[in-house]
Amino acid sequence: LTLKAMKQFISAVVGVFLLVIAATSAQEDYCDPDLCDPGEPHVGCNNPNEPSRNCPPGDDTKKFVFTDAEKQLLVDLHNEYRNKVAKGELDWLPKAANMVAMSWDDDLAYLAELNSNQCAANHDKCRNTKKYPDSGQNIDTMITNATSVKTEDAIRDLVQGWWDERHEANAKMVKKMYKPSPNVKVLHFTMLTRDIANRVGCGMVQYKKQGWIWINLVCNYSYTNMLKTPIYAQGEPCSQCTSGCDAKFDGLCNTDEPVDLS
Repeated sequence: LTLKAMKQFISAVVGVFLLVIAATSAQEDYCDPDLCDPGEPHVGCNNPNEPSRNCPPGDDTKKFVFTDAEKQLLVDLHNEYRNKVAKGELDWLPKAANMVAMSWDDDLAYLAELNSNQCAANHDKCRNTKKYPDSGQNIDTMITNATSVKTEDAIRDLVQGWWDERHEANAKMVKKMYKPSPNVKVLHFTMLTRDIANRVGCGMVQYKKQGWIWINLVCNYSYTNMLKTPIYAQGEPCSQCTSGCDAKFDGLCNTDEPVDLS
């Protein structure tokens, strides 16, 4: 290499390095009070991302690190159920005109992982980001006496639990979301089918408690249940999608369908 070429090469390497540093330093400040309602702690604020004291010590607690295939399974299960609703396969609910296909979001997944680290199926007070100022959350727990559980089986079982709440939903709720009675479990299903919730990220933990295996799945969403607003717009599936229909789930809009999350 000539001296000039060497200088250009070094300059390019330094430029890339500075870009990496800038991207790292630009990571969101989860302690920003503007992300949450007054007095609400953000799950990501000063969180070391380690199992809490609630979790059993040592090998009795296992944090799941999802493979790409497992992430895709989580996304596909959500979209499979959303597609059924959108296409009117639940005859007591209307079809959806512009329900968007979900895709994975690493930031939502990171915050979901922080929640799962608590080894307690409790919603955190706040998980919002600047990009997702009204983020939603589903949590469920699987309890088994099996000696081991396949990750895929646990994922399917837990997401299925949210889908099983569909029988509590009705057309009136779809048109204008209202607060259900305390004994009615339906909010996981309505979160699962919120039309503009187009991103999802999940975390999962397994731990031993009282001789049983407990598995908590936490999924965060780009939007949440909102009272007095429609869960989704009614109409023929995909009829109001500006970006076209999803290739795999043809009752849903493409994942890049514009949505207003503000």
